[in-house]
Amino acid sequence: MDATPAALAADPQRPAIAPDDALTPAHDGGDAVPIPPSIRDFPVRLLRELRTDHAGETGAVMIYRGVLAVARDPALRDFARHHLDTEQRHLDLVEAVVPPRWRSRLLPLWRVSGWLTGALPACLGPRAVYATIQAVETFVDRHYAEQVVLIDALLRDGRPALDTATATDPATALHTLRALLEQCRLDEVAHRDDAGARWDGRCGLGMRVWTHVVGRGSEGAVAVCRYI
Repeated sequence: MDATPAALAADPQRPAIAPDDALTPAHDGGDAVPIPPSIRDFPVRLLRELRTDHAGETGAVMIYRGVLAVARDPALRDFARHHLDTEQRHLDLVEAVVPPRWRSRLLPLWRVSGWLTGALPACLGPRAVYATIQAVETFVDRHYAEQVVLIDALLRDGRPALDTATATDPATALHTLRALLEQCRLDEVAHRDDAGARWDGRCGLGMRVWTHVVGRGSEGAVAVCRYI
């Protein structure tokens, strides 16, 4: 799916991005996405989802920091540094959108959990790290995709009524948010596929248990983050 600002502007069903909207790089390929001018009038359900995105990107940054704290394999460290750069850009983007009052109060927990999710498999070697990243990003791809579906539903319903002082068209902020989340999703898919290409996919019992715990833990963290 082409979710670049140029594609959005070319689509007659979507309003063009105002030239004074802030643009921030997010995609691995160097594309830029517009930051939605206001989220204060978004439905609470969407604001809760954005809270999970902020917590998730915070945890993702810490995963790769955990890997780098332990790993000594040069290829694995290059992998972690490259994807850490992307996750940090994601976090910067989301922090520009989500005001402090809508961020999770459990951020210290998510930071520690993320670091351990990277550091523990790094103790076992590259295969364990790649399997972990593949499991995490499989969940994140689905999570972002569900949010895009939610935004599409809001747009079809003609909601929300946004602050016209910051959005000339009521749907502009939702469209720009959709572009941001879709590009983040595409980056996460690239991370998943990169990790998957670096190991043979054969799991012993211990690896299967660990990746299951990682996936279920991600789901549980999102469920908690929606409210805390």
